[in-house]
Amino acid sequence: MKCISVARWCALTAVAVSFIATQGAIAQTAVLESSTLRLEVNGGPYSYSVIEKSTGTVLAAESQTQFTVGGTARTVSGASITGQTDTTLDATLTLVGTADTAHVRFTFVSPEIVQVQLSYDNGAPTNIKEQFLDQGEHYYGIWAMATTATGPNIDARGANRDLLGVTNGNAGTPNGNARAPFYVTSRKYGIYADSVAKGHYTMAISGQTSFDFDTPQLTYSVIYGPLYADVLYRYNTLAGGSLMPPLYAFDVFWWRDDHTQDQAANGVTSMQGLVLKDADMLQANQLPASAMWIDRPVGSQQGGGLVGWGNFDFNPAANGFADPAGMMANLESRGMHLLVWIANRANNSMTTDPLFAPYRFTTGCPSNCTSTPAIDLRNSIPYQHFQEKLNSYTNLGVRGYKIDRGEEGELPNSLMNEFTVLVHKMAYEQLFAQYGSEAYQFARNNYDRSRKYASTWNGDTSTNFTGLVATIKMATRAGAINFPMFGSDTGGYSGSAPNKEVFARWLALSAHTSIMEVLLGPNRTIWNNTDNNNGNAAAPFLIDIARKYAQDHHDMIPYTRSMLYRATLNGMPVMRMMPFSFPSDTTVFDMWDEYMYGDALLVAPIFVANATSRSVYLPAGSWTDYNDKLTRYTGPTTITAAAPLDVIPRYVKAGSIIPRGDILKSNNNWTLNWAPNLHIEVFPAQGVTSAFYYYTGDALVPILGGLFGNTVSLKFNNLGVNGKLEVYNIPGFTSVVRNGQPLTNGVDFQYDAAAQRLVIPYAGPTALMVTLSSS
Repeated sequence: MKCISVARWCALTAVAVSFIATQGAIAQTAVLESSTLRLEVNGGPYSYSVIEKSTGTVLAAESQTQFTVGGTARTVSGASITGQTDTTLDATLTLVGTADTAHVRFTFVSPEIVQVQLSYDNGAPTNIKEQFLDQGEHYYGIWAMATTATGPNIDARGANRDLLGVTNGNAGTPNGNARAPFYVTSRKYGIYADSVAKGHYTMAISGQTSFDFDTPQLTYSVIYGPLYADVLYRYNTLAGGSLMPPLYAFDVFWWRDDHTQDQAANGVTSMQGLVLKDADMLQANQLPASAMWIDRPVGSQQGGGLVGWGNFDFNPAANGFADPAGMMANLESRGMHLLVWIANRANNSMTTDPLFAPYRFTTGCPSNCTSTPAIDLRNSIPYQHFQEKLNSYTNLGVRGYKIDRGEEGELPNSLMNEFTVLVHKMAYEQLFAQYGSEAYQFARNNYDRSRKYASTWNGDTSTNFTGLVATIKMATRAGAINFPMFGSDTGGYSGSAPNKEVFARWLALSAHTSIMEVLLGPNRTIWNNTDNNNGNAAAPFLIDIARKYAQDHHDMIPYTRSMLYRATLNGMPVMRMMPFSFPSDTTVFDMWDEYMYGDALLVAPIFVANATSRSVYLPAGSWTDYNDKLTRYTGPTTITAAAPLDVIPRYVKAGSIIPRGDILKSNNNWTLNWAPNLHIEVFPAQGVTSAFYYYTGDALVPILGGLFGNTVSLKFNNLGVNGKLEVYNIPGFTSVVRNGQPLTNGVDFQYDAAAQRLVIPYAGPTALMVTLSSS
């Protein structure tokens, strides 16, 4: 027997040796170990288990492997070992009903990750399936969309569907299609299948969980935690982190579905005129905006198909864009960028272009091959030509794309996942060549490794509370599969214009997502349609609510951007399912209607009509009402939170640090002598070490502190932006010292006794010491 690792466990007992495989058929169990995990492979019938060494807990228990060859499913019956090293184990697999064999290799790529590679020895199978025992765990991941087929809330137990994009799959969001071949469970492990093939997942049905892919070879990894954060970090390492967007992408985007509509109501006669009028009104109403995008009708139209797409131009008609370059220069002068809609669907000139023609799909598409087929970008000729055509946008100043479609039947389903990555890569490379790290795009159809090219928006959501509920669920589900930059069409897309209540509640939600983009249009242009207060003179106007939340989102950029940058490194999403932050709290395992926004904030959206309050569950620990920054609670507890139309309940965890501020001017022409500034909120709690890692755009700078005894401390190096510290939960103090110098109340800093808040200016590296009064 070859010893697995002298450093780990060469002193095997005689009993243990009898269960270990030697070269040849497996007598009972072959074992491979790391410092953390134990892999046990059973020879007959074949199965394997991944075990936590410290406790002996079986994490993942594989129960069946199946290869489909020539239309026949062949189940693995036994295994015999063919080789073993300190980190690998190879075995030949025998199959029921055939003399053919298959092969499996297990590899510890790290002490916490077991990689499994399956191949067929006598040809190429069309499908490989792996099945595991369901041990009652909760499953998170795979699909962003929440449906009966994918799991109705956040737990995917009972899900059963193809790992493909879908249209008309959900009443609230019919085509929200972020997905990835990854799930993490409450049993301290996750599984990631590194494949772009068409797949299928069945979760916890009849005691089994399985996945299969239409591929001749399959590689997947069993990833140990023990915490969710550990699994997500290791998944992020294996699959690659998400795109880090440019600074402007964290501000508010405004857009219209069709700039040929709503012109008369806004006093203009052209699409270009409406773009510039919207820019005027955003500034007049002090609504932050770093970008606008023009949806599909941006281009000229030759008839049929997708209106305004395929000619890679701006509609030159009298009611179109007379001077697109001048329009973009105008927006840039205001601190705003322009994005446009694109898709891999042949329309207008794309159908006659001789370089595209040989590569348009003509067969194998579920529906649209004959009308708007995709271009086969696996060939370098159409790939590069598509990029050259997109140059007509970026040469004029377009800064990014909203990428649509790719899952509506314009190419074979077998290629959908592969093409999702390929299309996003093609477009991002073209943008990056022009703008470098300032390039930005987002898409509704995202798959695994495409995260490094595009952020995610949730699709054509219904313009009602059903759509809002679907959006809340999708936001955290997208985060669970490592799409942390997420947003939605605020107010919804599909259906008549949202009523004031839906729009207001959606604005509040969008302010607490990493992308905030607001859809304008007929009967939903905020500055034109704000007068319906339902007879209540005291009710806030929609424009006031929009301003409040647009400015709130803008002010949160330092926090959101820092959290997003960390997500690119560790896979922990910005919008987090409650179990990810409170893994031992069984109350939250399927809780979809609350989420953590970064490390500090618990957000509880309002999603029912006529609500003035809602029940909020606060997990164990101390919490402060973030809306008054004064009222405190001790969890676990359930409270009733006030929620008038312009309020979303929010709670800050004890010990948190939240950097906020105005670090991006965007379209702000209403602040005289504008200059960037930060205001860093600190919520010290006894015995809690406080830490926040602030992203400057170049590096993470730790902000560290805490409350121990009667002393609050805070220390950080240069953050690149000066501002003020706001320290809460201070009932009284005897001294405030900054960088070794005692400060004077009312001169060097301000203290508000009613709010229990100290406000202390800072510049550059800072060390703060506050001594609390004994009372």
